[in-house]
Amino acid sequence: MIRNELTTLAVKISDLKIHPRNVRQGDVGAISQSLKENGQYRPIVVQRSTGYVLAGNHTLKAATALGWTEIAATYVDCDDDRALRILIADNKTNDLSSYDESALADLLKELATSDLGLEGTLYTGDDLDDLLFQQDKTLGNAYVGTDFRDLMDQTFDKRIRALILPYDQDEHQRLVERLEKIKDQLGTESHADTVRILIDNYEDR
Repeated sequence: MIRNELTTLAVKISDLKIHPRNVRQGDVGAISQSLKENGQYRPIVVQRSTGYVLAGNHTLKAATALGWTEIAATYVDCDDDRALRILIADNKTNDLSSYDESALADLLKELATSDLGLEGTLYTGDDLDDLLFQQDKTLGNAYVGTDFRDLMDQTFDKRIRALILPYDQDEHQRLVERLEKIKDQLGTESHADTVRILIDNYEDR
């Protein structure tokens, strides 16, 4: 659905066209999930003279896949040469972006404890596990000789704790792949949930 704030910008999807020279490969499935959970919260950008989308081609594809008949759009008046430059520049600026992974982990941890969890973020519990693991590993390297439990108490949200299980790279990859298969078999949401179930169901022989 188009969010209420953008309904005045709604246009018929049938009047718009995917730009034939867009070289960006987007994740339509992920965008579809975001549209379903968050609605359309920003308009796509369209060249007025041709109806070609200059920014938001994959958003248009996702909305079409969801069966939408309208989408919020803004129009720019430009010739074809300028349209190509806008198309390429929009893709390039996305490529140049990066994350502050520590701040991202903090945001996701905060949301994970809310009623909605990570819904609408396109991140999963496993993604958060991976971020925390990388953060823990970095902290561990930086504080060799420090009592790591004290460090964790100083650094992380008290409501979320982490198990630090160090392995070499090959063994880590093998265990993660095995854990992923077990997660799929159990139908759990994250590696953390999977490990908890395995431990809870362990029978001391």
